Amino acid sequence: MNDLPEALSVSGRTALVTGGGTGIGRACALTLSARGAKVYVLGRTEASLEQTQSMAAPGSIETVVADVRESDQIDDALQRILAEGPLDILVNNAGGQFISAAEQITPKGFRAVMRLNLDATWYLTTQVASLSMLANGYGKVACITMTPSRGMPGMTHSSASRAAVESLVRTWAAEWAPRGVRTVAVAPGIVHTEAMERYGIDPAQVATVVPAGRLQTPQEVAELVAFCAAPAGDYITGTTLVADGGLNVSAPSPLQA
Repeated sequence: MNDLPEALSVSGRTALVTGGGTGIGRACALTLSARGAKVYVLGRTEASLEQTQSMAAPGSIETVVADVRESDQIDDALQRILAEGPLDILVNNAGGQFISAAEQITPKGFRAVMRLNLDATWYLTTQVASLSMLANGYGKVACITMTPSRGMPGMTHSSASRAAVESLVRTWAAEWAPRGVRTVAVAPGIVHTEAMERYGIDPAQVATVVPAGRLQTPQEVAELVAFCAAPAGDYITGTTLVADGGLNVSAPSPLQA
């Protein structure tokens, strides 16, 4: 960290990463910690959060057990965190979905995905902005969304919720940029995480549709988030940064049939 250029350092900053116990969230937490930030990782499973904590320098990551879908739990978590000092960086990574044909998604299933991906992101971000960032005239918010942005069979609910988050990011940027708060969405491609294994998907087969020829790593997503969180990203706001190995601009090749 001592050799890190100032433009890439987040030394002295405090960050909150949701879904910080696994995958992209863990990679973001560890990267921000390695670059000088004090990091809180928030999630529902204490054991996975503690595992993330154990992978960082002692004292650099603290765990917060809470469900982002429950506003009262978020309120309690923020009360604890902000009692220690302001929050400078927020990474909205917690999210989820299930694969289903559009016409088979029940109202309960659709609402569950929207509640986790959209409602929780809206509530946590506006609370952090109101209670800390806007008052202090500084803040960085990164929301993990998804690509491709074109039609994605089986992901009606998730696509709708992520698109809504990207719209929030644009509007927050227009409102908050004059007050020192920057907001971005980061849209990864197909990331090889533990979640992919749970879906029963063959990573090698999926990689054949990606122009880059391989799946993305959580660390590659974390590097982009960390760039935006650092001074190097101070002039980036209100946009969706796509890092997907070319997936969004490509279509399945007939040569692969």
